Amino acid sequence: MDEIKKLKDRKKALKITTAQLAYLAELPVGTVSKVMTGETKNPSYITIEKIDRALLHEEMLLRIKKYRELLMDYIKSHRDENVDQKEFEKKYREDNNLNDAPIPYAIPILNESDGNLALRKADRVDVSILHEIGEDKLIELLDGHLIFNEAPGIGHQRIVQNLGRVLDNFISSNKGKCQMFNVGVNVRLDEDEYTSLIPDVLIVCEGEKVHEDAIYGAPDFVIEVTSPSTRHRDYNEKMHKYMGSGVREYWIVDTEKEKVTTYIEGEPMMAYIYSFDDDIPLYIYNGQLTIKMNDMLI
Repeated sequence: MDEIKKLKDRKKALKITTAQLAYLAELPVGTVSKVMTGETKNPSYITIEKIDRALLHEEMLLRIKKYRELLMDYIKSHRDENVDQKEFEKKYREDNNLNDAPIPYAIPILNESDGNLALRKADRVDVSILHEIGEDKLIELLDGHLIFNEAPGIGHQRIVQNLGRVLDNFISSNKGKCQMFNVGVNVRLDEDEYTSLIPDVLIVCEGEKVHEDAIYGAPDFVIEVTSPSTRHRDYNEKMHKYMGSGVREYWIVDTEKEKVTTYIEGEPMMAYIYSFDDDIPLYIYNGQLTIKMNDMLI
């Protein structure tokens, strides 16, 4: 039967065994084996349907794997700019001769927000793309645009660790209710679906904002330590996003210029600039804690 030959060809292309296919189709191994060898001359509709659906699912996973790999390559090649999802989709379709047609073998979908990644046409992407790409602390989402960050160097990590230690010790010694995070926590500033940032250091004082997967809402205090690929964004898009979303205090630690620029609530356009030798007061603690950045380099 032509139908069985097509199923066998698809199984071979996926490089899965008869036992694996049987497991995926929720059928006895013997049943699938007899269908594939032709021993069963007239397999039931339900059996063929289950095998077909199992193969469809595996084919979909293979396409998504390929899509993810291509998307990651695209992100890395545009590491210094916002990733244009629409432009990537256009290139993906051209490279795969898809144009506006559905992906081969894909089950048609009624809602573009569901189903296959490559069928989406929105200018912006939401946080679901982060789950589809996979957990990666180098990737952020800002107003629907993907950001790929360089892996932090040793100096960057040392500053982040030391800042976290000083802040955590201060909070603990004063029996404060706030919590410090400096290990790559996702922050959903506006609690919408289009922004998920990963500040280098943050303090949040409202416990209800802290969830297992992310901080939902604005932290009280945020620090970003710049790198060549993040400097422009830290001073511009992120500054406006943080301050516009309700962050009470935002620091930019610029290791190249050896300057710290701070912004406080109510004064979004007013920047305070300190050298690494200055004792920098924390606004959220009314100056009771000061930090000298040169001490954080040790």
